[in-house]
Amino acid sequence: MGENILRERELITELVRINIERFFNFAFLSSQWWLLLAFLIVPWLIWAKVVDKRRKLEILVVGLFIAIITKLLDLVGYNLNFWDYPIELIPLVPEAFAFDLSMIPVAYMLLYQYLRTWKSYCIGLVCMSVVYAFIGEPFCNWIMVVAYIKWRYIYSFVYYIIVGITVRAIVENLKGKTIPYSTTHSCRG
Repeated sequence: MGENILRERELITELVRINIERFFNFAFLSSQWWLLLAFLIVPWLIWAKVVDKRRKLEILVVGLFIAIITKLLDLVGYNLNFWDYPIELIPLVPEAFAFDLSMIPVAYMLLYQYLRTWKSYCIGLVCMSVVYAFIGEPFCNWIMVVAYIKWRYIYSFVYYIIVGITVRAIVENLKGKTIPYSTTHSCRG
């Protein structure tokens, strides 16, 4: 058992070394790297300018759920060799930070903020899913910031819709169960 763990750690250490070497020789400061940096920062700048300040916490909850789900499923897909990231923002994190923590959650937050009815939200969700799955992902594959191995764009399309509906339903349910604050009761006893 101990030898196996030691051998696994050696292999992981070697993979990390290779990944760092690849990052500095191929990715760092390349045009794709700068684009990923923009994908990470620009959506949040836009969001900060347009967010409904009165609903900021509620909208952030949507983004947080989306980011957690997307990050977890991205890690699973990466480890199952559904896709790879030839260009990374950070060499020790072979995942899609810019997409998982910015592009995708901000898009869902904007949909949630602006499309208040279920009907308009679902229409917007389908439109966003089409753009992301059939335009954005092929573009990112073409510029080599992602390489799909065992994944099809249609799977992403379905994923975006299912996650969008699920997260909105959860947040709407949480909103409905919120206990209003009362000024007549105090936590101090």
